[in-house]
Amino acid sequence: MEKNKIFISHSSKDIEFVESFVKHILRLGLDIPATRIFCTSMEGHGVKSGEYIPDRLKAEVTKTSIALLFISDNYKKSEVCLNEVGAVWVSLEKTSVIPILLPKVDFNQLGFIDLNRLGLKIYEKRDLLKLIQDNKSSLNPGFNLEILHKQVDEFLESIKDDISNPTEQKEVTDWNKCFEENLIPFDHIIRKAIPAHNDGIHQIRDTKIQTKILKELSQASFLRTLWYRHSGGDFYVDKLRQLPSGNWLISGFNWEVEISSMWVSKNTETQYEFILIHSKALTPLKINSDIGGEDFNIGVLTDGTIVSENERLNGYAIINGETIDLHENGVEPRVRNREPRWIFFVSDYHKAGFNPDETINFCKKLDNGEIEVNENSIMQFLRTLRSNPTVTRWR
Repeated sequence: MEKNKIFISHSSKDIEFVESFVKHILRLGLDIPATRIFCTSMEGHGVKSGEYIPDRLKAEVTKTSIALLFISDNYKKSEVCLNEVGAVWVSLEKTSVIPILLPKVDFNQLGFIDLNRLGLKIYEKRDLLKLIQDNKSSLNPGFNLEILHKQVDEFLESIKDDISNPTEQKEVTDWNKCFEENLIPFDHIIRKAIPAHNDGIHQIRDTKIQTKILKELSQASFLRTLWYRHSGGDFYVDKLRQLPSGNWLISGFNWEVEISSMWVSKNTETQYEFILIHSKALTPLKINSDIGGEDFNIGVLTDGTIVSENERLNGYAIINGETIDLHENGVEPRVRNREPRWIFFVSDYHKAGFNPDETINFCKKLDNGEIEVNENSIMQFLRTLRSNPTVTRWR
């Protein structure tokens, strides 16, 4: 098996640094195709909708030649990130696992990663050039040096505000991560949308209220810690955007859903809160590039042109006989489902989020019609779930 993938490990809270690094350094500076880059939270570089994340991570590590770890305080507090460190540490040579320090992290804070090498500072040009020079055989030995220097400068320009004027973050505690950053803001969205409803589970039939709830949710600061869970698996919501058609795109994978039903629950004290939607089955989209045909997984350019999934992954498409660089046209993924599906929006602090396997299995039963969707059946399911210990401790 050819090992030429670049594995990027980072906290979802540091995505702005990572997105800029991938764009300017890897894609534009080193001319590395998207198919060689694995980064779970980035469009076109991560896990597809419905995939089981641990299995995909395991498969990607076996194809990895170099792993870049974007180290921050957020990273060190993330169990997912530390699991990724373990995976690459046992699979790769030590010299192929490279810590990159984000602002406000010092060398002496790397003790939790026994890599026997110093981390490189993401905001130092000489460090970035050393990283590339030392690992050019694993990255791209044929890069254009002039283009690289230009893109390194553009990358540093894009992050300069975060370096020169870092905002002081308040002390992060279990309490504010749980309540201030997740449960309370989620609760406000629901209560603001349905102020006349009491605590409990409610079916929302008014499409205007459905749209209001999801629009409020799309602007929330906690989206990167919010999950969507359904019969096919789960992933971070990350992004939520409404299309002109009224359908919604979820996460960096742009999974398209058309809402046919919505239920919500408000009750912070018992962690029963959720937003549960039913998505209709959708038809495949017509491909506009010369390849033609239809598919459920495609790429969409900023002007609405639809290309095939393979063309999106390769970065080029042939349209009217002309080869087009898709990255210059803002291509993004789009995924549709052939079958209808029930979907929970919850955080790890909500019961339906803290119990992922049970929630996924419940969604399977809903999809198969084994359980009737109503207040009693949902409440019966919630009562079987374990409480998040953080909520229990602070209650």
